[in-house]
Amino acid sequence: MPSNQTTPSNTTIDKDALNNYMQLDEDDDTLTKSDIKLDFLLEASQDKYSRRYSEFGDTAQDPSKVTTKADRYTYYEPSTGSLKSASFKELLTKPTGPGQTVETLLVQSSCWWIDIFAPTDQEMRILSKIFRMHPLTTEDIQAQESREKCEIFQNYMFISFRSFNHDYSSQNYLEAVNFYIVVFKDGVLTFRFQPLPHPHNVRKRIHQLKDYIDITPEWINYALIDSVTDSFAPLILHTELEVDSIDDLVLVLNGSEQTDMLRRIGSCRKMVMQLLRLLGPKADVVRSLIKRYDDKAKEIEFLNQRRQHLAQEKVVVAKDIVNETSLQHEIVLFLGDIQDHIHTMLQNVNHYDLVLGRAHRNYLGQISIELSQAGNNTNEVINRLTFLATLVVPLNLVAGLFGMNVQVPGQNDNDLAWFFWITMGMAMYVTFMLAYGKQFNFL
Repeated sequence: MPSNQTTPSNTTIDKDALNNYMQLDEDDDTLTKSDIKLDFLLEASQDKYSRRYSEFGDTAQDPSKVTTKADRYTYYEPSTGSLKSASFKELLTKPTGPGQTVETLLVQSSCWWIDIFAPTDQEMRILSKIFRMHPLTTEDIQAQESREKCEIFQNYMFISFRSFNHDYSSQNYLEAVNFYIVVFKDGVLTFRFQPLPHPHNVRKRIHQLKDYIDITPEWINYALIDSVTDSFAPLILHTELEVDSIDDLVLVLNGSEQTDMLRRIGSCRKMVMQLLRLLGPKADVVRSLIKRYDDKAKEIEFLNQRRQHLAQEKVVVAKDIVNETSLQHEIVLFLGDIQDHIHTMLQNVNHYDLVLGRAHRNYLGQISIELSQAGNNTNEVINRLTFLATLVVPLNLVAGLFGMNVQVPGQNDNDLAWFFWITMGMAMYVTFMLAYGKQFNFL
């Protein structure tokens, strides 16, 4: 090997940057200021007109509001378990064995995972330098980019896969929470700015399965995506029960029993719209991952075929390639299962949206029918009152004439013959009008 050969540029960790960082004071950021590629990150935090946060409408979380005493860094490896710390430097100095720290283990290990909660601008510059992250990736994480995507860089994959606020008692329940995964060849970095249960769930799952499967960065990435996807299942089940209840009751309840039906429909449709918003882009992200692993598997198979004709000492390399090919195919199977779950949930949520739309139309139709019935009842009452008024007006006219101070028939007679004839005429008129109204449904 030539003496002037250097470390490949696509290695995960910059050892020189890591050593320099460990020698610096806690508040000294000379390491990051020396890298001109990351200068815009420092300027972005000072320029009020720069793209500091995402412009897509989601609420960005301020990392400075997180207490510095919280364990914001978690290092995990199946052999050591979870190691938590409040700062990255403190995490790197934690002992993992006799004469060994997280720093040395991070360089030597083939499968590590660091979960980072609410990193500051200075910490992002340090991490970007040590782990050779592209400035675009760092900018997306700092700006809390809300668009879900999968980007392929030279030495890692960057995945943005949003979850939601799981705190049922919070006023921000079900609001989108950004979750970022950076998958290297020998490790994984995850970034989040709000508490999420997914890292803990995946660590618990690894602890249960580490004796049965090979834990790799690709598998950790799959487990994180699977945990985020599975977290939507209880919401969809709750939505299904609510939709079935609304669909059954919307045509049964009437009158005062329907007072909260419109509110229930509106609340349920709001949840359905939020689920569609969160689940919709995930299918494209998983599809991009599957395509990336398929392409990598085809590339490895091609290299394997090229090396089959080499000497016997090269057969071992070919076998390693075959093992890596089988690993890629297995990850594709896992991701395909997630893709099926996402498509099934999207189909269910779209069906719930159609059912709620039909229930809403049925509710409005039933309200319209009830209003029409009320209007018809009012018209019938008005018709009866009008007929009764028609009946009473002539009687009032006759009574009014006899009540006036004028000459009337029979006024000078000493008997009551005229009175009885007039009264009998009025009674006959009333009887005739009642019979007429009954005949033609005026009463």
